[in-house]
Amino acid sequence: MSKHSGETVERRSSKRRLALMAAVATAAMATMVAASPSYAETGRLADPSADEGQVPQTGEELVATLTELLPQELEITESEGFGLDEGPDVSASLVAEDGTGGTTFDLSAFRIPTNDWREVAGCQGFGEPEPGDESFTCEDTELPDGSILSYVTWDYSDEGEVEEPFHQRDWEVWLEGPGGDGPEEPGGRTVVLSEGKELSGLEDPDSYTPPVDFEQLAEVVQAPVWQQVFDAADEQWGPPEDWEDPSTDIPSAELRSTFRALAPEGLEIIDGTDDDPGRAMLTVDDGNGPGLVDITTATPIEAPEEEPSAVTRLSPDDAADEPQCEEEELADGTLLWFCDWAASEDDPVALSWAVVTYPDGSGLDITSWNMEDWESEPSRVDTPLSAAELAEIVIADEWRALFS
Repeated sequence: MSKHSGETVERRSSKRRLALMAAVATAAMATMVAASPSYAETGRLADPSADEGQVPQTGEELVATLTELLPQELEITESEGFGLDEGPDVSASLVAEDGTGGTTFDLSAFRIPTNDWREVAGCQGFGEPEPGDESFTCEDTELPDGSILSYVTWDYSDEGEVEEPFHQRDWEVWLEGPGGDGPEEPGGRTVVLSEGKELSGLEDPDSYTPPVDFEQLAEVVQAPVWQQVFDAADEQWGPPEDWEDPSTDIPSAELRSTFRALAPEGLEIIDGTDDDPGRAMLTVDDGNGPGLVDITTATPIEAPEEEPSAVTRLSPDDAADEPQCEEEELADGTLLWFCDWAASEDDPVALSWAVVTYPDGSGLDITSWNMEDWESEPSRVDTPLSAAELAEIVIADEWRALFS
C-alpha cells in the first residue's frame, strides 16, 4: 500500500485533520507509512547534539535540534515535538514566519518491521499516480551508502468546489534505509521532512518560493543525529514490531444492525459499503442533513492511563475551541467518555462521540460527523446525533453481547 494511501493534503483545521486521519484509519488501519530508514553515516550539516554526544530525547530537544539544522534566518513562531520519552517514533513541527502567513516544517522519524526495506523505498512506495494527475511529483536517487533519497511535491486545491477555496503545497524529502549499520540489516528507518504552505490567500501562488529549498531539506534529513535517535529507539523500545489491528472480528453487518436497533426513532439510516470486521460506517439523517457515523471496536488492551477519547492529542493552538466532554464509571467498572465538539466560524467541522472501555480492556467507539462522507464538506451545522444520544446507544447491553 502506498505511503500516502487515503491521505489528502489539507490542514485547514484540527477537526478536519481528525476526519482525514479517521478516514485513513477506516480505509486501511495499517497504512502508516510503509517506508524505511536511512542509515547514512555522514551528513552535510553538523548536528549540535551529536557533537556533545547527546541524543535528543524529549519533544523539546527534538524541536531544538530541528531548529538548529534549518537555516538560522528562519523566524520560528510555533513549535511542537514528541520524543522517545513518549514512544519509539519521534516528530517535531515548526511554523516559520515568511511574510505571507507562515510556512510549516514537519519532521518524522520512524522505524518499520520488514525483511526488505527496498520494497517500499523511493517513489515506488507511493504507488502509481493517476493518469493526468499533476498534483504529485517524485524523484529519487540512491546514495553512496545505499539508502534512498526522495524528493516529493504535493499540490492540493479545491478552488471552485467550495465557498472558501483552499490551496496547499508541500515539499517533502524522504530518507529511507535499513534498520541497522549495514544495507542488509532487517527492519527499516525513515526520516521525512515536509515543508508546507497554504497558498489560498496569495494573488500568484505559482510565484511562491519556499524559504527552504529541496537541497537544504535533504541536508536536514541526512544529519547523523537522526540515526542516533533510531539507535536510541532500538535500545529503549526494542526492535519495531509488526502492526496489529486492534479491531475485533465482529462483522460490519452486525454492528450496523445493532446500531439501527438502538438509534432514536425518526432517523433515515443508510448502510455504508465497508466490510472490514470490527468497524462499520453509516449515513444518518434526522431531516436536517446527512451525517457520517463511524463505529469502531477494539480487542482488550491495557487500561488507559488517561481518559479514553476518540480524538488524537492536539497542540494548545489546536485545542483553542476544545470539545465539551463528560466521563462516567458505570457500576460494573465500564468507563464511559462522551464529547461534543461544535463547529465554529473558523472551522465548520463538528463531531460528537461516545467511547466505552469495558473492564477487560475491550472497547467501542461511535463517532458522528456533520458531513456525509470523508471527502465532503459539512452538510449541516451540528451532528445528527449528540454525544448524549451516542452515550445512550454505546452503553447498551446489545453491544456487550457482540463482544462475548
